[in-house]
Amino acid sequence: MTPFKIRRRLKSLLGQPERAEIVRYPVTFLLPDGTEEVVHAEEHYSLLMAADAHGITISTGRRAGGTCPDGHCATCRVEIVSSAGLSPMTDAERESLQDALDGKPHEGRARKPAPPASPNTRLGCYTKIRGPGARVKILELFDPDSIRGE
Repeated sequence: MTPFKIRRRLKSLLGQPERAEIVRYPVTFLLPDGTEEVVHAEEHYSLLMAADAHGITISTGRRAGGTCPDGHCATCRVEIVSSAGLSPMTDAERESLQDALDGKPHEGRARKPAPPASPNTRLGCYTKIRGPGARVKILELFDPDSIRGE
């Protein structure tokens, strides 16, 4: 911030809007060990981003966690207990999930077919937070020991 709020005054004179307030919604994560963690996640964050921002790293196909570059690894699977406040499933998410179930290669590598999905199975990287009330069961957390060398 500059002295005398000069930037804010200039922006208002130029007609530039003020920054929008960050909106956060509560999301309940049911962890694999049976515990529950309620986090307040930013609107439009994916479940994967929201969990990671609060120290809950959902297991993915990447060696160090995080999202895969194209969103097609389909290993950040979660089970939706309550879909309140979550975005609907997109065609791209449905296709990624089906490719994993069919065992189609990803990033040029073969892969085994994924375990069967339930009607409540979603991908954490595609599912966006749009409002309050979501309850999400995380099936597997990222294991940092899996990337340690000998």
